[in-house]
Amino acid sequence: MPKTPCKSLRRDGQPCQGLGQPDLDGYCFAHAAPEKVTEWRSRGGKASSAAARADKRMPERLRSAIDKVSQGMDDLLEGKIEPAALSAISRSARVLVDLYRLADEEMELIRGEEAADAAASVVGGSGVPDLLDKADAIAAWQNQYRIDSLIAQGLITLECVDKKNTDAAPVPVLTAAGRQRFRYQRLTEYTQYDVDKWREIAMDTSLEDDPLSGALYHLHFIRTALEEALTDFVPDPDPVLDPLTGQPLTRLPDGVSPAAGPDQSRQAAKELQDLLLNANELNREVERLYEEQVGRPFDIRYELPDEDE
Repeated sequence: MPKTPCKSLRRDGQPCQGLGQPDLDGYCFAHAAPEKVTEWRSRGGKASSAAARADKRMPERLRSAIDKVSQGMDDLLEGKIEPAALSAISRSARVLVDLYRLADEEMELIRGEEAADAAASVVGGSGVPDLLDKADAIAAWQNQYRIDSLIAQGLITLECVDKKNTDAAPVPVLTAAGRQRFRYQRLTEYTQYDVDKWREIAMDTSLEDDPLSGALYHLHFIRTALEEALTDFVPDPDPVLDPLTGQPLTRLPDGVSPAAGPDQSRQAAKELQDLLLNANELNREVERLYEEQVGRPFDIRYELPDEDE
């Protein structure tokens, strides 16, 4: 913008050397009308206040976090949410700000190294070898944050997969709730063949040993496995939200084991349910026969079969 001298004259009749301001009708601060100067200072002070400068420079991605905290405060005052909910919103906003800050710092390093790499290539020097390592470090940090968040929600637990090696580091594994939310179901190795096999054993009167207690013992574990598998088939569970973006998390974080294969088939659930009904029916029938022969109800806690059964 070109500089324009003040339109006024000094006492000695020479032109004023001050800069004329458009908002002061072309006069400098010393020669402008007092009311004009006061109005200009007031208007300028408002525009240059710390709050105004901060609002203009606030990144758009942080505005959503600020808006959510502000909305949460209003909702708390109106009784729409509990203090714990506002506390959770505030913690999430703080984590989000820290993540953006860390990402900005890392990206500044990457941009600087990219510029140095480009300059080195122009003069024939070697490039920066660890640019990709920096980007990988950010991705690894974000992945670990997702895992920590899912652990806090009870959807992931740390387990030692290698039971024989007690020194092995634990790995993140989906919990039962995590398998439900991510739509991973436990499948069981039991089939109708197992139920039919123990039906034949229980009804075989030619056996010298007591076949009823052995059948009931094994039916107990078959039924338990089927019930546990069926609890994983939950219709339309709520999606797991990505703590970084707030959007549905469409896949597991890297390094997390589902501890079971995915099976979202309704047919699989139907087959498990039918198998459990058959196992329960056989169990009731064998329990009745056992009580008739032994004279008391079967109790799994006290009537374990021999090791060679």
